[in-house]
Amino acid sequence: MNNFCDIIPHPDGWTYVMNGIESRCSFHTYELAVAAARVEMAKRKHSRVFRRMELNGEMLPVQPPPGSGLNA
Repeated sequence: MNNFCDIIPHPDGWTYVMNGIESRCSFHTYELAVAAARVEMAKRKHSRVFRRMELNGEMLPVQPPPGSGLNA
């Protein structure tokens, strides 16, 4: 089973949505949203699929930076 973690635009910056549930807070930068999602995903035992919302609304998988601890 995959846990999806979507990094999406928010009126105040960026936020993440994990399995359909939006984070209670937003982040000023994309990088901060990814870091917060990483902390939350570290608590999970399933594989992780990170996606980013593009301008056309499509969710595309993203590869986390090497050494970020985001890989499954």
